[in-house]
Amino acid sequence: MNKQLNIDLVRGAMNDKGLNQAKLSKALDVSRTIVTNWFKGDKFPRPDKLLKMGITLGLPINQLVIEQPNPLAPVVSFRKKMNRKTKTQHFDRAIDMGRLLELLVDFYPFDNIIQPPTLKQPSLDYNYLQKVSSQIRKDFNIGACNPVRPEHLIQKFVDLEVVVIPVLWGSKQNHENALRIYLPSSKTTWIYLNLDSNAHDFLFWMVHEMGHVISPSLHENTDLSEDFADEFAQAFLFPKECAENAYFEIYAQKTNAKKISKILQFAKDHLISPITVYKSINKYAYHLNKNEIDIDKSLYPATTKFNKKYPKISEVLNKNSEYTAADYIEISESTFQASFFKIIKKYLSENDKSPGFIQTILATTLLDAKEIHAELTK
Repeated sequence: MNKQLNIDLVRGAMNDKGLNQAKLSKALDVSRTIVTNWFKGDKFPRPDKLLKMGITLGLPINQLVIEQPNPLAPVVSFRKKMNRKTKTQHFDRAIDMGRLLELLVDFYPFDNIIQPPTLKQPSLDYNYLQKVSSQIRKDFNIGACNPVRPEHLIQKFVDLEVVVIPVLWGSKQNHENALRIYLPSSKTTWIYLNLDSNAHDFLFWMVHEMGHVISPSLHENTDLSEDFADEFAQAFLFPKECAENAYFEIYAQKTNAKKISKILQFAKDHLISPITVYKSINKYAYHLNKNEIDIDKSLYPATTKFNKKYPKISEVLNKNSEYTAADYIEISESTFQASFFKIIKKYLSENDKSPGFIQTILATTLLDAKEIHAELTK
């Protein structure tokens, strides 16, 4: 945040006290030039001078100061675990990570002339979302009802000049499963993906983040942006053609248990959550004025049980019980085409940075940061 004096309020208080800038500067024991710079917004008073100004003018500190967002500050958003609350500490940590990412921008071969293609007028309209998902599937050469695989999305992120950063944040201790940081100064997007995530949720989060990237015009409206990313992910992972086939097959089942069994099978085949399947078929039903399938209460515990049968992405990618720094870096580069660690390696070769740099930029423990730092600087 940028702090500025509430000039209108200060001038009003000065008039009430019969003070001009010269008299105010004398009362605060500063030069007239400094006061002029305060009023122009070129400088901001030190805490002791701010306190003295408040006493002189009879104004509380919280009224003297106006905090304005910094247009060039990193913009962060979280893909949270369940209903965990985002606290100030989460934002502060992510902002610190973003500031360090800005140091790496010049080391990436970003195109500074041509911006990757994005949606002109993103909308929550059902037909629009289906059209967008169909077009992107064609770009990937994925059939209308074929499962999407992570490698498809990874290539799309590369095309969109998004920096993907795989991280090992554990399955419980961290607040988020994905973190997106946008740097306005360079117009670059950096996405952290937690590999310690359930396999059937991981794909959805990747597509959700892609939805944000292709709809930059919605970024200022957080709620609408989140809704669009969710709706796009559902439409892309289980489009209308799949939902139509699934709807009739599931609707024909006589009991909720059999309906749930069918939903779980579709989820398994498409490597997505049963909830995504369920919501997609009901959106299809609603759009075509058909009866929706109502099994909410039974499906959610069935989904929890379903998810426990499958390993985390980190376990799928590495059969070892633990990751070494070398394992982690190699998998990040080979599986996710992530050049992130090559860039950090180059940056570290030109700048004397301690493991604390790695600790902050990856939001990891100091012990892990030291191991990664040693691997990158050997």
